[in-house]
Amino acid sequence: MKKKPNDRPIFSRLTHRAIALLLPLLGASLLISLFVLTSPLRLYAQEEIGAYTVQSGDTLAEIAERFGVSLEQLIVLNQIEDRDLIAVGQVLLIPAADSALRALPTKTVLAKPGDTLVDVARRYTQEPQQLTALNHLSMTARLFPGQPIAVPLDAPIDEPLHFGAIDHIIAPNQLVQGRTGQVTIESRRPISIVATWNGLPLTFLSATPLPPDDVAENPQTVVTLLPVPALIAPSVYTLTLGYTTTNGIFLRQDRQIQVVEGPYDSQEIILPDEKGDLLAPEIVEEELARMTAVWSIVTPQWWWTEAFTRPIGIEYATTSPFGTRRSYNGGPYSSYHAGQDFGAPEGVPILAPAAGRVALAAALQVRGNAVLLDHGGGVFTGYWHMSEIFVTEGQEVNAGDVLGLVGTTGLSTGAHLHWELRIYGIAVDPLQFLAEPLVAQ
Repeated sequence: MKKKPNDRPIFSRLTHRAIALLLPLLGASLLISLFVLTSPLRLYAQEEIGAYTVQSGDTLAEIAERFGVSLEQLIVLNQIEDRDLIAVGQVLLIPAADSALRALPTKTVLAKPGDTLVDVARRYTQEPQQLTALNHLSMTARLFPGQPIAVPLDAPIDEPLHFGAIDHIIAPNQLVQGRTGQVTIESRRPISIVATWNGLPLTFLSATPLPPDDVAENPQTVVTLLPVPALIAPSVYTLTLGYTTTNGIFLRQDRQIQVVEGPYDSQEIILPDEKGDLLAPEIVEEELARMTAVWSIVTPQWWWTEAFTRPIGIEYATTSPFGTRRSYNGGPYSSYHAGQDFGAPEGVPILAPAAGRVALAAALQVRGNAVLLDHGGGVFTGYWHMSEIFVTEGQEVNAGDVLGLVGTTGLSTGAHLHWELRIYGIAVDPLQFLAEPLVAQ
């Protein structure tokens, strides 16, 4: 039951009630003794104090660990003389857990019939001890159906969710501005998933090729990527999934995903006079329309299966990271850096980070000499401002193949590689693809 604003902890209320009843009968010395007896509470006067009922099998050390407090805190606060003697049903006062746990952002989920915290922890891929500390409940306590349970805000659900022919859906509960998530769906038979992410149509592709025989009787695993625009407002957005059953009924399910703010800085860029005209709206818009027509294509297969590799040597450091809010020539910070810049002298080789097909290789006004690779599934990588291009449109490349050389063509203030990654046309942080394959195959 939620405490009222003026509620005091159980021990405090009982103590003050006892004092009120005994006050007419007590002398000053005994009254002072009672206040000395309750002095440990004053040690926690500035902290929230909760209560926990001892369960069968509990030890004081386990309870302290469960709630993220020290054993000494429990002993002092509860005036325990023998740490080995606690009784089932005994109510212990629990000081607030450590500051890191108190500051942990959480969301509320509902318990299912027969659940314990261990079951909830398994379903949301969390440590049971963390949920006991967040909820001040025993790890083995039986929860009632629909009981609200706090879990970390970014805890992903990982459980069978029977949704017609769909047996399993794995999707994130939280994403960061400018980053990419993934949705994996397992079904008992091949089905055609219709999905949108905040209104953006998604394409699911097979993560594991189906056997050629009896395809309709085999399970299917399909995946898609969830790109998050770098300037989208932090809020809750909807992932919609659906498919048409064999008898013509369309089944639909909506999921809410929290988008949180990304860790991006600001940057002011001053362009030399001879390149300032490249910012003319008609030039920028015409070139963007040409690029959009290419990177909005969704090739119905993945060209890569491994994590991406760096498109340039590790000795060349980042000079401008993805997502940086930008102002040009003193203007407003109304745009952001859609790629990752690596400072390197002219002539340094630029390498393909993963297998793909050259979708564009051309000299442009803003992006300079540019190459755009199609990696399949709506994923494209771009390489701008090159001094030379070594590939042609339609050519297939593998990770490590040389695409061209670093330069400073187009809208550039010095030699560098601008590396861009887009999914369904949305620019996202390419460095994320260096750490993980994102498409599990």
